[in-house]
Amino acid sequence: MALTGCGAGMVTPTAVAGQSVSGRSFGGLQPVANALVQLYAPGTNGYGSASTPLLNRVVTTDSSGNFQIGATDFACPSSSTPIYMLVSGGNPGLGSGANNPALALIGLLGPCGSIGSNGFIVVNEMTTVAAVWSLAPFMVDAAHVGVSPTNVQGLLNAFATSENLVTVYGGRAPGGAPAVASVPVSELNTLGDVLSACVNTNGSTSPTAACGRLFTAATPPGGVAPSDTATAALDIARNPSHNVGSVFSISSSSGPYQPTLTYAPSDWTVSINYSSTAFSTPSDLAIDSQGDVWVSAKPASSNSSVVTILSASGIVANFPQSGMNLGRVAIDPYDDPWLSNSYSSNILELTGSGTRATLNPFSGGGIQGPGPLAFDGYGNVWIGNSGSTVSKLSANGADLSPSTGYATGGAGAPAALALDPSGNVWIADAGGNDIAVLSNNGTAIAGSPYTGGGLNGPFALAIDSTGGAWVANRTGSSLSRFASTGDPIAGSPYYGAGLNAPVALALDGLGNVWLVNSGSNSVSEFLSSGRPQSGAAGYGSSSMSNPFRLAIDRSGSVWVANLGSTTTGTSTVTELVGVAAPVVTPMSLAIQNNALNQRP
Repeated sequence: MALTGCGAGMVTPTAVAGQSVSGRSFGGLQPVANALVQLYAPGTNGYGSASTPLLNRVVTTDSSGNFQIGATDFACPSSSTPIYMLVSGGNPGLGSGANNPALALIGLLGPCGSIGSNGFIVVNEMTTVAAVWSLAPFMVDAAHVGVSPTNVQGLLNAFATSENLVTVYGGRAPGGAPAVASVPVSELNTLGDVLSACVNTNGSTSPTAACGRLFTAATPPGGVAPSDTATAALDIARNPSHNVGSVFSISSSSGPYQPTLTYAPSDWTVSINYSSTAFSTPSDLAIDSQGDVWVSAKPASSNSSVVTILSASGIVANFPQSGMNLGRVAIDPYDDPWLSNSYSSNILELTGSGTRATLNPFSGGGIQGPGPLAFDGYGNVWIGNSGSTVSKLSANGADLSPSTGYATGGAGAPAALALDPSGNVWIADAGGNDIAVLSNNGTAIAGSPYTGGGLNGPFALAIDSTGGAWVANRTGSSLSRFASTGDPIAGSPYYGAGLNAPVALALDGLGNVWLVNSGSNSVSEFLSSGRPQSGAAGYGSSSMSNPFRLAIDRSGSVWVANLGSTTTGTSTVTELVGVAAPVVTPMSLAIQNNALNQRP
C-alpha cells in the first residue's frame, strides 16, 4: 500500500524509480560529517506506525556535511508518497573521530516524484523544528511517522505546513509561506538554537551538559526522557506549556539562528497568522474534507459578506455575497458550506466551488434571525433562531420544522447547537443557564432542559463519542460536562488551563477539549478526563487578537478566527500548528459516520 495525494485513502501502489538527491547537513553553522542519512516513507498502518526506509545502500555525509543519493539508490512507493530524510549521529565540527549519538535531524522533502527537481536540500535544526511541530500528531519518534489509511490528506497537509515554516531547500525561516501568512521566525530560530546547543556537542547527558539539560527539560510529565534531538523536539511540541523557561535557557542569544526571542514565551506552540481584508471581522470558520478552511466575514464598513477558502497555500478563492450579513457556517457531508444570513432571515448554501446551490437561499421552517448551524447524520441542517426556537431543513433545503420552528423551552436565543449520534440536538441557552435537548423530530427529551454541572453562561458546546456534551461557560470562565442522559459528570465544572470567558469549543480526535478565550488572547486545552493541559496563560497568547471561533483540521492544527488585527481593515486567522489530534472533517461527516472525536 502507498500514500496518494488525490484522496483520503490508500491505493494500490505504482512504484516509480527514485531521483538524484543532493544536499548538506548542518548543526548550527557547522557541517555534520560522517552522519548516517536515510530516506523514509511514512508508515501506513496507523498513527505512529513504523516508517519504511527506502535506501538500498548506506549513505553518509562527507567531511563537509554533503551527501549525494543516486536515482538507483531507492524507489518511491508512488510518485505522490511524501518522503522525509533523517540525519543521525555524525561529527558536528568536533575533533577527529568524535561523534554525537544524540544528533537526529529531520527534513521533509515532499512528494517522492518531485524531490529531485526542487533543488539542493539542507537538513538542520530549523528543518527539524518545522517537521516535528507539523508532524507531531503522526509521530512517535523519527523512525515512526505514520498515518491511518483514511487520513492521507491530513499528512500531506502537514508536510505543506512544514514547508511554510522552514524550507528544506535552504534550512531557514520563513519557508515558502504565502504572502498573506506571517511565520514566527524569532520563535522558530530560538527553538533551532535550543536544539543546536545539543547538536554541536558530543551528546553528553550529564546534568550540566547541553544535551543533558535539553533532555531533562523536554521530559514529559510522568514520561521518559528523550535520547536524541528529534525526540526532544517532539516532547516539547506535545507539551508546549511544560518547563518553558528551562527550555528557553538552553538557547543562547548568540546562537546560530537569528533573530531570536528576547525572553521566554508563555508556551512553545507554533502559530501561523493569515491576514487579509477578505476576512475582516470574521463571524465563523469551518473545515472541509480536504482540510481547507472556509471563513465567513463581513467588513464593518460593507453591506456585503465575503466567503473565503484558506489553505496552507494561502487564499484559494473569495466569494463576495452582496447584500448579505452572513454569520455562522457549517459544511455538509458533500463539502458544501451553509451560512446563516441574518439580514433576510434565510440560509445560503454554496457549492464546494463557491457558486450558489440551486433553489436557495432557504427561508422556511420558521427561520428568523438565524445564528448557529449544525448537521445531523442524515445531512439535515438545524438552525438556531433569534428567539427561543430552532428550525430544521432537509439536505436539499426543504422545510422539516413547522412555520414557527421548534420551541427550545429556553429563555433566549440558542448560543450554540450540536448533534449527538442519536440525532438529538443539544442547545446552549446562555440566558437561561441550561442545555435544552430536542429529539430529531423536535420534541423535548425527557428531563430537558438540563441544569447543574456548573453551567454559568453556556455559550458553546460539543458532543463526544459517548453522546455526552462539553459546554463552555462564558460568564463562569469554566468548562462543564454532561453524560448522554443529561446528568452532570462528577468534577464538573472544570477550571484552569487559562480559561477566560470561553466562547467557542471543539473536541479533537482523542477527545481532548479546545476552547477559545474571549477574555484573553489564547486557546485552552483540557484532556478528555477534564484535567487542564495548557498552562495558566493558555496557548498562543502572542499570536492572537480577540479570538472568536475555532475548528480543528485533519492534520491536528487548530484554526482560530480573530476579530482583532494590527492592520486597519484586516483580520487574522491563526493556525496553531499540529497541537491537537486530527479529526474527521467536515464535522457533518463525523456525525454521519459516528466518528465524533475520533482520528480519521
